[in-house]
Amino acid sequence: MMTITYKILRPACVTLLGMLCLLGNVAQATSLAEIKQRGKLVVGVKKDVLLWGYQDNSSGKIIGMEPDLAQSIATDLGVQLELVGVLTAERIDAVKNGQVDILIATLTDTPERQKELNLITPHYYSSGVNLLTRKSENFKEWTDLKNRRVCSRRGAFYNRRVTVTYGADVVALYSNDWSKQALRDGRCAALVYDDTAIAAMLRAPEWANDFVMPMTTIFTTPWSIAISPAERGGDLEKYLSKTIINWHRNGYLQQVEKSWSIPPSRFLDDMHKTWNKKVDNKWLCGDSINPSTPKECL
Repeated sequence: MMTITYKILRPACVTLLGMLCLLGNVAQATSLAEIKQRGKLVVGVKKDVLLWGYQDNSSGKIIGMEPDLAQSIATDLGVQLELVGVLTAERIDAVKNGQVDILIATLTDTPERQKELNLITPHYYSSGVNLLTRKSENFKEWTDLKNRRVCSRRGAFYNRRVTVTYGADVVALYSNDWSKQALRDGRCAALVYDDTAIAAMLRAPEWANDFVMPMTTIFTTPWSIAISPAERGGDLEKYLSKTIINWHRNGYLQQVEKSWSIPPSRFLDDMHKTWNKKVDNKWLCGDSINPSTPKECL
C-alpha cells in the first residue's frame, strides 16, 4: 500500500517542486506597490561591459554606472536591491519572463524592442556604433569592412545593419567576452561595438597599445530602462519616467558618469540643459512625459 501511494504522489510532488524552482527564479513583482510590499527590487544589469555593468574580480559583485542607477532607485523606494547579471542575448527574455522587475542594461531603443518591452522615456543615455581593431588593419572608412570578418555579440541591434549597409561578414558570438577574445586571437579583423564601451576599453593598456577606434560613430541610438509590457501606463512606468526626469534635471547622471571616469556624454549635457530650459517661466519639457512633450526632451 505504501508503495502504491508513493507512486501516485511522486509525480505530483515532482511537478510541485518544479513549479517552486521556477518561481524561485522569477521576480514575481510587477507593479510599484508589489515591489514596495515585497521589500526588494530586482534589476537586470550587464555583467560584461566595463564601467557600465561588470563583475569585480576582487569582490565578485557586479559594479558599474548602471548598478549605481539601480541602487539609487532602490534607495529612493526604501527597498533592498537584488542585481541580476545578464548578457546581451539574455536581456529581453529576462524582462519578458519576469526574472527581473526592471532592466538597466545598455539597451538601445529600437522599433523592434518597443514591440516586445515597455521602454521608459525620457532616455537615460545614448551611444553609437564604432569599431575596435588593431592599428595594423588600417581601417579608415566603414566601406573598408566589405567581405571582412568582424565580431559582434548576439542580440546587438546593429548586426544586420552593418551586414546590409557595408557588406561585412558579422560573426555574432554569445557574449562580449567571447567577441573580445576572438578579436585578440585574430579570428576577427575587428569588433563592432558601442562607442562608449570601446572608449572605456581603450583606457586599459591591454587594448590601448595595439588597438584603436578608427571610424566615425554611426547608428547613434538612445538607451532605455525597460519593464514588462503589462505595466504600460502603470505606476511603475510613471515612477521610472519621473525618476529619469529628475536625474536629467539635477545632473545626477553626469555625476555618476564622472564617478566611473566614463568620457563625458554629449547626450547627457544636452538633456541636462533641455530639461532645465524654461519658456515664459515654465519648464519647456514639463514635469512628465505626455503626447505634447517636445521630441528634444525624450
